[in-house]
Amino acid sequence: MNQRLLLIVSLGILLLDGCSEVKPRYRDTSSLEAPPRIDIPSDKAVSQERQTTEHRKKTEPWVFIDDAESPPVLLIKKLPDRAWEVVSQALADKKIEVTDKNREEGVFLVKYDPSKDIGKTFGNVRFLWFEDDYGEAEYKLTLKWKDTETQVRARLIKQAETDDDDEELADGSAKLIQALYDAIHKDEAEDSE
Repeated sequence: MNQRLLLIVSLGILLLDGCSEVKPRYRDTSSLEAPPRIDIPSDKAVSQERQTTEHRKKTEPWVFIDDAESPPVLLIKKLPDRAWEVVSQALADKKIEVTDKNREEGVFLVKYDPSKDIGKTFGNVRFLWFEDDYGEAEYKLTLKWKDTETQVRARLIKQAETDDDDEELADGSAKLIQALYDAIHKDEAEDSE
């Protein structure tokens, strides 16, 4: 019995002795060679920093208008969920009334009056000659993913009545796409600054 007790005590002492040694967590790197030091004049360091910052600012644009089709198509190089948010923000920025929306189908129904966005501006003067007559109408915006971009199409659903001279009002789908592009492009330019 004494031999068993002596064996247990000696095993316990060996275990405690083996566990008591604390090993360093990381390898000692003091004996390794240090990397060479390169002295860069301070004016070059600043210019390199500026070049890096300027390079980051000059990113590829991610919003385009494809005017090969009629009406033109807005192309956003973002995934559909992100493009949905971008279009929602552009509609809010342009104060375009959204009457209904369905994110799953990628559809916005909006009321838009293109006459608010027409004319070339020169200072405070607007040139309205040769512009079509528009009225507030209902449009359907459809977002669809194709290849590497989200396409945004506008289609006239319900035209406003006629103008004061009983002339038919023009379809403002192209103007709606242009208004969205302007709002998104403005945000894109602000983000790159």
